[in-house]
Amino acid sequence: MEDARIEGIGGGGFKKYEVDCLKVKKVYFSCQLRECIEDQLFDLDYPTGNSCDYKFVRCEFGDASIEPIKHVPLFTEVDEYYAKLRGVVAVPIYVVVRRKCDGEIFKLAAHPIIDGCEQKDNKVRFPIDVIVYAPANFLRQGRFIADAESLAECDHNLVRFIGSDNIELSIGFFIIIKVLSEVQLKIPTFGFCEIPEPCDEVAPISDVFCELFLNEELTPFPQDFFPPQRHQVEDIEDITCPPKKPKRC
Repeated sequence: MEDARIEGIGGGGFKKYEVDCLKVKKVYFSCQLRECIEDQLFDLDYPTGNSCDYKFVRCEFGDASIEPIKHVPLFTEVDEYYAKLRGVVAVPIYVVVRRKCDGEIFKLAAHPIIDGCEQKDNKVRFPIDVIVYAPANFLRQGRFIADAESLAECDHNLVRFIGSDNIELSIGFFIIIKVLSEVQLKIPTFGFCEIPEPCDEVAPISDVFCELFLNEELTPFPQDFFPPQRHQVEDIEDITCPPKKPKRC
C-alpha cells in the first residue's frame, strides 16, 4: 500500500496525517423501534433460600441481537436495492438482588414465563418485519448481517416478588436495528495512541468518597446531565422504522 500522507490545518497550524485502511463493520442502514412489556413474570434461580430472603436492587441487560425465525429467511429481496428483514430482537434480562442476611449481591438470569411455561434462556424477544437498504447483488454474496442495540428501562415501582422464586417486571426497550457490512475504509489517522499512564490503585470504600463528592469545587455538577438532543448532534440521520402490524394475542 502506498504510504500516503495528507496535510491539514489543525489548532497549531499545518499537521501531517497518515492515511490508513481499516477493516470495519460499516452501518448501511439503521432505524429505531420501541417495545414494552408490563407485569411480565420471570423465574429466578436463587443460590439459597427463596424470594423472602432477598431484596430487589436493579435490573441489568445483556447485548441485544437479531435471531432468525425458524424456516423464515432473515433477508428477502424486495428490489435491486432494498430487502425485507424478518426476525426477532433478543435481549438478555438479569435481576440483581441483595441477600438480607449478609448483604451479598447476586446477579441472576431472569427466565421469562410464557403461558405458564418457563423459558430455557433469559431473553425477551420481539418480532421485527422492516424494509432495509441492502443491495441485492451484495446480499446474494452474504455480505450483509443484521444487528441490534438496545437501551432498556425497568420501572422499580412496579417490581413484585411472587411466590418463592418468581418476580414481576415492567420494562421498556429502545431498540436500534442495523444492517452491517465489513468493508475497508481509508481514513486519515494520527498514528498509534500513546502508552497510557499507570492505573490508579482502587482505594477501599470509605467516607472519603462522600467528602469529595459533596465538595462542589472538587466535584462540580455535570454539565452533560441530560442526553444530547438530536439537533445538537451533527450529521444524524432521521430514519425511522415503518409502523409494525398489531400483535395478535
